[in-house]
Amino acid sequence: MSYAVESKKRKFHRVLESISKPLATDNASKTSSAGPASTTQDRIPANLSIKKVRLNNNDSSDLTSVRNSILKNPRPANRAASSSSTTRPTFVPWDRERFLERLETFRRVDRWTPKPAPINEVQWAKRGWICADVMRVSCISGCGGSVVVKLPDEIDELDGYDPEKVQERQEVRAKLVEEYERLIREGHGENCPWRNRGCDATIQHLPLTNPDAALSGLRTRYFHLAKMGDKLPADDCIQTPDGFDIDNLIKSLPEDWFRASNEASETTNSHTKANGKNEEAGPQPAAESPQAINQAALAMSFFGWDSTVDGSADLVGCRACFRRLGLWMYKPKENGDVSVYTSLDVAAEHMDYCPWVDRLAQSGTGKPNEKTINLRNGWEIVAEAVKVKHRRRIRSVASVDTLRAEPSTPLAETPSDAGAENEETKKAVEREWWAKIRRMRQVLSHKSPRRKPVLPK
Repeated sequence: MSYAVESKKRKFHRVLESISKPLATDNASKTSSAGPASTTQDRIPANLSIKKVRLNNNDSSDLTSVRNSILKNPRPANRAASSSSTTRPTFVPWDRERFLERLETFRRVDRWTPKPAPINEVQWAKRGWICADVMRVSCISGCGGSVVVKLPDEIDELDGYDPEKVQERQEVRAKLVEEYERLIREGHGENCPWRNRGCDATIQHLPLTNPDAALSGLRTRYFHLAKMGDKLPADDCIQTPDGFDIDNLIKSLPEDWFRASNEASETTNSHTKANGKNEEAGPQPAAESPQAINQAALAMSFFGWDSTVDGSADLVGCRACFRRLGLWMYKPKENGDVSVYTSLDVAAEHMDYCPWVDRLAQSGTGKPNEKTINLRNGWEIVAEAVKVKHRRRIRSVASVDTLRAEPSTPLAETPSDAGAENEETKKAVEREWWAKIRRMRQVLSHKSPRRKPVLPK
């Protein structure tokens, strides 16, 4: 046996030993009563051929099982990482949806009451706080920060209180507001990221820049409100701010804009009449007329009001400030008594910080001293989007009519017996064309001046 063959044989046995040792250890621990574990080296015959070293089928199956056992080993670190990745991050000051989730926790009136602007619920939500209990806020990131927010009630001299006592109460209230304003930032833990950074001023901005998106949201809200039918207040009960002309806006909307909502409202009315509440004839087909438009639903949808998510039949809400209104308070009672409120101001019922009515919140500048004349709130942007789409629609219709009229006019004026005139016109055009070519050739064919012959001296 040569030295090269012997060295290869030793190397081969060492490789088999290194592969089969882990398998032998595992088998010995699992099947201790079955006897000693056998290795691959023991199963190889001793009298191997010098020229060939062959492995039987059992050896190849052992190698495959070893590889499979190594690949199937559990990895607890990877499982822990995958489980932790499923949890949502809590420090996302740029996420508007997460901000609205925190702001919604302040909606319940039995837990939170309105506070002054420097410490209202928007300021707490911008810094990662949520309303966890009655007048108590907690950090969403779990840093352990918790603050109880309580202010003394405001009193007035007209209520019969001593002026000095009123002044003292106001000073105490102002100092508490300053202290709570400091705790909005410093109430977090030392290592909490909300302590150093919060949401910026654009977090309340409504996505109304695109006119198509603004009109799509308006139409969706109008459909939801129109389905309520008779549960909405009367048209004369709705109050809108100055500058909002609903009649002009209705004329600016497309003719088929109200069609689907009219069908939905007719379905609601038909169910009401089936219950015996109305014995009149069935509704007429939806027509593009002012009588077929629910102006109360349209006015409320322009100002951001929509049906509630939980499906309450007599409730409407705003999804930017989470203010809710009970429509039964604006409807006459069944016994004939007057309603609780005689009018519904669709703008004043929003919270003061709502971007549908607050220009600073919608603009996102964050400058309280900025002039609001050039800024616009949410309902003004939606009304402007309706006008912009109306102007674009008029221009597109006018351009199509112009294109249709231009080719028909010369054909109508062309006589049928104008063949000779067409021939003369073609010949004149051809002559002019050839004349232009000749002039162009003359310009391009540059001839250098001839040199005068030099006479010999």
